[in-house]
Amino acid sequence: MAKYPEGKRRAISPKNRVKRTPKENPSTYLLRTLLAASPYFVSGSILADRLKMTRVAVWGRIDKLRSEGIEIEAARNRGYRLEAEPDRLNKHLLEAWMGERRISCSASVFDSLDSTNSEAERQLAAGRETPFAILANSQEKGRGRLGRRWHSPPAGNIYLSLAFRPEIPAFKLQLLTLWLGVRLCRLLRAETGSEMMVKWPNDLFSGGRKTGGMLTEATIDPERVLTLTFGLGLNVNSTKNRFPKDLKKFANSLRNETGKTFRLHELTAKIIGCILLGYDECLQGIDSKTLQREWEALDALSGKNVRIDLGKESIQGKVLGINETGALNLKLRNGRTRVIRSGDVTLLSKK
Repeated sequence: MAKYPEGKRRAISPKNRVKRTPKENPSTYLLRTLLAASPYFVSGSILADRLKMTRVAVWGRIDKLRSEGIEIEAARNRGYRLEAEPDRLNKHLLEAWMGERRISCSASVFDSLDSTNSEAERQLAAGRETPFAILANSQEKGRGRLGRRWHSPPAGNIYLSLAFRPEIPAFKLQLLTLWLGVRLCRLLRAETGSEMMVKWPNDLFSGGRKTGGMLTEATIDPERVLTLTFGLGLNVNSTKNRFPKDLKKFANSLRNETGKTFRLHELTAKIIGCILLGYDECLQGIDSKTLQREWEALDALSGKNVRIDLGKESIQGKVLGINETGALNLKLRNGRTRVIRSGDVTLLSKK
């Protein structure tokens, strides 16, 4: 359980009244009111007044939220406060955090899915209005780049896909994954204290091991991108003993790296906001020089010796960063520089 700060008694004045939107679920609004007052208590009478229900009905709704794993403390003559949240995403608490962050994006939370990207694609095909987010507490067929399986155990991690209908020429989004990698890397550094790095083309590294992976998929006609799905798998509160034996040497989590347990809902809301902002920036146009400069400061491969598998061919060299198109610059052993637009990169051990 991820804890919230200790509570104190506090009367909420009209100036910080939390406004309820017309379609907002009462449980989401209740949690958003508690978040707005945290770390203080909110009296049951105030909650009853704002929800337009009896105090008994408020108690019943709080009891239901508790049954879903959200710890809400009740204190006589003080009211209620958020005490702790579960390591499984709860739709109402996520929506409350998104409301706190003023993030305008609908979200669906599933206990388990084959893949969040696959579900996003199904909902795009069904005509759902974009942008929207698909999240799952576990994935049965989570996938990464090159068709690899993304290990997706239940509880403690973020499995997320955001869906869009760009309706713009494909070249305007060619830097999207790299730009979002930089954006997410900086956010996670600020929020967690980890020394997060980006590994070309779509990985997030901390402590020299993979902590997150991104997967961008799109449907494209000859002139434009019709739909786009950006997927993120991020190991947050997983402990090392939850990784399969074959992944323990290569996988990491924010908890393993920092020794801290993170509030999953708050972090997820901030990540969704970060992706939405980065996407909008790409639509407006990303300056390639800015991307190169930002990437260089966070590059996990710069100056490192690597092997790159290109299907039937495998080459080795030293990474010299990325070029203006987002391709990898690789200095070969013969001194020449080769531009790599796609491939599977492996860091070579120091000798």
